[in-house]
Amino acid sequence: MLTGATADFLAGGGEMGRRIRDYDWAAHPLGIPSGWPQALRTVVGLMLSTQHPALIFWGPDLHCLYNDAFALALGPEKHPAMLGGEARTFWAEVWPLVGKNIEDAASGRQATYSENQKVPIYRHGRLDDVYWTYSYSPIDDDGRVGGVLVLCTETTAQVLHERRRDAEHARQRRLFEQAPGFIIIMRGPDHVVEFVNDAHRIVFNSGDWVGRTIREAFPSIEGQGYFEILDRVHATGETYEANAARVSFRRSPHAPVETRALTFIYAPLYEEDGTIGGVFCEGFDVTVGRHSELRHAALSELADRFRDIEEPDAIAYAAAEILGRTLEVSRAGYGTIDPVAETISIERDWNAPGIGSIAGLLHFRDYGSYIEDLKAGETVVVSDADQDPRTAGTAASLKAISAQAFVNMPVTEQGGVVALLFLNHAAPRRWSSDELALIREFAERTRIAVERRRAEVELRANAERLAFLDVLGRETARATDADAIMAITTHLLGEHLGVSNCAYADMDEDEDGFTIRGDWSAPGSPSIVGHYSLADFGVLAVRNLGAGAPLIVNDNLAELAPEEAATFQGIGIAATICMPLIKDGRLTALMAIHDRVPRKWSPRELAMLREVTERSWAHIERVRAEAELRALNETLEQRVRERTEQLLEAEDALRQSHKMEAVGQLTGGLAHDFNNLLTGIGGSLEMMRMRIAQGRLTDVERYSVAAQGAVQRAAALTHRLLAFSRRQTLDPKATNVDRLVGEMEELIRRTVGPQIDVEVVGTRGLWSTLVDPNQLENALLNLCINARDAMPDGGRLTIATANCALDERSAREQDLPAGDYVSLAVTDTGTGMAPEVIAKAFDPFFTTKPLGEGTGLGLSMIYGFARQSGGQVRIQSDVGQGTTMCLYLPRHDAQAPAESEETADPAPGLAADGEVVLVIDDEPTVRMLVGEVLADAGFSAIEASDGPSGLRVLQSNARIDLLITDVGLPGGLNGRQVADAARAARPGLKILFITGYAENAVIGNGHLDPGMSIVTKPFQMDVLARKIREAIEG
Repeated sequence: MLTGATADFLAGGGEMGRRIRDYDWAAHPLGIPSGWPQALRTVVGLMLSTQHPALIFWGPDLHCLYNDAFALALGPEKHPAMLGGEARTFWAEVWPLVGKNIEDAASGRQATYSENQKVPIYRHGRLDDVYWTYSYSPIDDDGRVGGVLVLCTETTAQVLHERRRDAEHARQRRLFEQAPGFIIIMRGPDHVVEFVNDAHRIVFNSGDWVGRTIREAFPSIEGQGYFEILDRVHATGETYEANAARVSFRRSPHAPVETRALTFIYAPLYEEDGTIGGVFCEGFDVTVGRHSELRHAALSELADRFRDIEEPDAIAYAAAEILGRTLEVSRAGYGTIDPVAETISIERDWNAPGIGSIAGLLHFRDYGSYIEDLKAGETVVVSDADQDPRTAGTAASLKAISAQAFVNMPVTEQGGVVALLFLNHAAPRRWSSDELALIREFAERTRIAVERRRAEVELRANAERLAFLDVLGRETARATDADAIMAITTHLLGEHLGVSNCAYADMDEDEDGFTIRGDWSAPGSPSIVGHYSLADFGVLAVRNLGAGAPLIVNDNLAELAPEEAATFQGIGIAATICMPLIKDGRLTALMAIHDRVPRKWSPRELAMLREVTERSWAHIERVRAEAELRALNETLEQRVRERTEQLLEAEDALRQSHKMEAVGQLTGGLAHDFNNLLTGIGGSLEMMRMRIAQGRLTDVERYSVAAQGAVQRAAALTHRLLAFSRRQTLDPKATNVDRLVGEMEELIRRTVGPQIDVEVVGTRGLWSTLVDPNQLENALLNLCINARDAMPDGGRLTIATANCALDERSAREQDLPAGDYVSLAVTDTGTGMAPEVIAKAFDPFFTTKPLGEGTGLGLSMIYGFARQSGGQVRIQSDVGQGTTMCLYLPRHDAQAPAESEETADPAPGLAADGEVVLVIDDEPTVRMLVGEVLADAGFSAIEASDGPSGLRVLQSNARIDLLITDVGLPGGLNGRQVADAARAARPGLKILFITGYAENAVIGNGHLDPGMSIVTKPFQMDVLARKIREAIEG
């Protein structure tokens, strides 16, 4: 036994402390404890005082000392016999494993540490596989190593537990890897990826995620809330479940965004100590099945909603809302498209929380070039505005309205784009084929529903409109003055439309002031009868109403300037529609509906006000006209006399005015031409006289031809003047226009020149027409010359004929009676005429040619000839393209004479014996010339210088076979009067009129009775001879 101070370091220590104290150390190589080195005593004291298993090997033979905690790991084979024993003996079974480490520590070479090391030992009769965590540390003894301190813990249970746990984990991983759903395990608050299975790699392409934080590995789901949910699960331990959640992600940094429907769970992973070490996620990609469910549910909801909605706009919004929610987009809507203006009008759109509306008018070009695809009826699908070439340049504008990804599905009617179903998403998104199919089906169903509902709404609205107008018509039918009509109208219309006020007003002469003479006001709304200034109601009111357009204001505080809105507000008006009455180019009256609160006026309300206004004003005009008629009937005779006198005075003044204007223009425009012609005639005659006196007869013919040419030109000018005045006497004949054109073709080609390509297009079976062929030839030539002048650089001139049967509508358009006509059209490829030129083309003296190059009578002549012939002339022209002048001439049932009949030159005939012709003309020269022609033909001539002397001859017994008379005769009787008296005395007498002018009052509407003919001054002698023969033989 050790006692006293010697055993102080051995005090305590439990069982092993007692055994060490009781051990007989005197016979032991270590000796008694009091003689132990201080280092050994210190270490033994520490060993006995600790609860940690500890073992000391001391001395060269490594004698063993250990404490109670270490004894617990020993079986009876070693404890307590091992106390004081040599290590190599008692640890023989493990010495091959640990002996070298112990000897290294004992020699001072190095300390060692081993963790969970398998060190099998004999205990309880068998060799146990025991696992230890231990260290061998040298014990310093006064500068040398005295022994080895062994601190150890048996970890057999822990190791076996970890192995079982690892095996379980491995089994779980094998099961996870084979699982049909995707699985991911994340550790720590940063969610470091520890495991992903094959299903997860397939869905997310996550083969390289292990070892990276989820935010590093999967950045494309940032902003969708899933990182925050992971943080919450790890922090709180609350499980999170998602059912068919829409998740948008990229499978690689440059892959397009995909949106999938995922059902999954986030569950906390607990450590053995109860703390949360990670998050477990398992789920399934249910996109296909979920889409089918969503599609069925969405279409069912759409059908249910459509049944309950009446308004077409509400149908469109409902479709957008359901589709937006179903596909979880940022925005959905339906708008009408104007393909010409390239705009979309959006009445209302559905928006996800936090997304602003884009309702209103948008211009497609502000957001890219894809409008071209929409116009072609193609669906526009954009997954990322930054990447799509159609939107890359305007991506910022699209992102500003939360439309970085979008689908535009056009709605077409009758081959044109009329509307658009659109979906917008604030982030890039890949649109699946299933989604596009659903959008397309929604668009088609919405279009059909909207069309059907609009038709129903229009039918109901039209029925209501007709019923209201019927009531209004019956109620106002009894009214006999304007105020009564408007009082009834404003009352019924105001109540029908549910407005606050309905009023009518008359405008002042200055078209600014107006007086509201009467109104109807709903209960609680004041009357607004009074006088106002239109300018006080704003620029918009003045501009629109002055131009005959309605003034439409839905909210004057929002739409007008403050001072303008104040005028409306001052009489209790917040919203208004004001309809103007424009009469004779002036704003004369107003009719308006008002509301005291802001109101979105519908097209139906605007149309109703317009129709009622027009009907009311028409009714008022009718009532006023009836009142005026009654008043007129009361003083009819007096008013007729006064009116007749006024008309006669006005007509006299107008005739005098026109006469003076025409005389002035003729004097200025034609004096030059006539002076030239007279100079030519006079000069030629003077030269003839001189040459005859000189005996130089060879030149006489040349001067005679020159004088005759001047006479013919003067005659042509006179004919144009007469045609312009429409007082030309025509010599109409059944004429084949195709034949006439053919005979003139060569003349026309020479006249227009080689630069003009002339084409003549005739008509087989062309009808005849009754016209003066000479005048038609003149008209055609004039038109061809005008066409030539319009093509200074050359071109094509086309002369075409056609048979035209004009019905009532077509005839009205041409200002002609309905019937059959022959058309003669002259078309050029020249400069064309502007509308303002066409409007004046037939005005006398109007010309676009430079001064001195035209009299402005050509087209006037043609117009007068066409109208006098019972036809019309019309112009079609486009500036820079050319002009068509078309003559319409009435069809004539008689056939035109055969060509041989028209062109054959009759052989000179002689008068029958004793045939006598009476010649009446106040010009002696003319009588002389006619007498010469008659004498050459074998006739006897009786001459008279005025009407009365000629009439005396006719009333005598003298033989008269033909009367040749001038129309304008002195003595009080004109040629027509003489002819009528002659016919009375000598029925059937043949008459040939000679005239230098033509007056319808003399000849009688421009046409001659049977047996009468005419020759116009100046005339050639052979023409006169032929006319005499035709008259005698006819």
